[in-house]
Amino acid sequence: MTQSWAEQLVARVAGEVRRLRGKEHSALSAAKLADRTVDIGFGISRSVVADLETGRKKSIDVPELLVLAAALGVSPAQLLYPDLPKGPVEILPGLEQESHDALRWFSGEAGLMKPSPDWTETNTEESVGMWVREQFDPRNDRVGITREWLQSLQTMRRARVQLRNGLSKSESAEHIETMQMAYEDARRRSEDLFHKMTELGMAVGDELDG
Repeated sequence: MTQSWAEQLVARVAGEVRRLRGKEHSALSAAKLADRTVDIGFGISRSVVADLETGRKKSIDVPELLVLAAALGVSPAQLLYPDLPKGPVEILPGLEQESHDALRWFSGEAGLMKPSPDWTETNTEESVGMWVREQFDPRNDRVGITREWLQSLQTMRRARVQLRNGLSKSESAEHIETMQMAYEDARRRSEDLFHKMTELGMAVGDELDG
């Protein structure tokens, strides 16, 4: 099953590369695509592109995935999950998801949906097939905390602009106080996350305000 799943993954990438090269999109020849990969700094030959698209190439490396995506002007995730948003995809061997859920997992936004044996019917105590979303391990998840930190910075900066605008326009004291509280809450949240990331040994730089 694992080999079949791996081959299907490569076939999805190949199909999307072929589609994006097609005349309805960029009308990009395999040779021109290969030239673009050279310009990026990691050349993928025209013959390799052809072998991928015809199924002769049975595997794809991470560098190839990244460079092909860049050369085609799309996210690497789109090559992996081209049937967005609702198309089914076997995200792991034997585990099917809708493509948008696969994308959320790949990008670190949300965990996988998996069947859980822990649900039972109240009256009969029989097992009920329920799907639940797994949580990323908070001890290891650097993507989630980074996303949360970036959101808190955005909120803080927006509140700071609103506060400055309110002060420059001589808004009411109540309005200024509300903006001040929003700014301080966002600042504290970003600082808390900054220190937590520091404790986790993450590359946070020297500035609290990104």
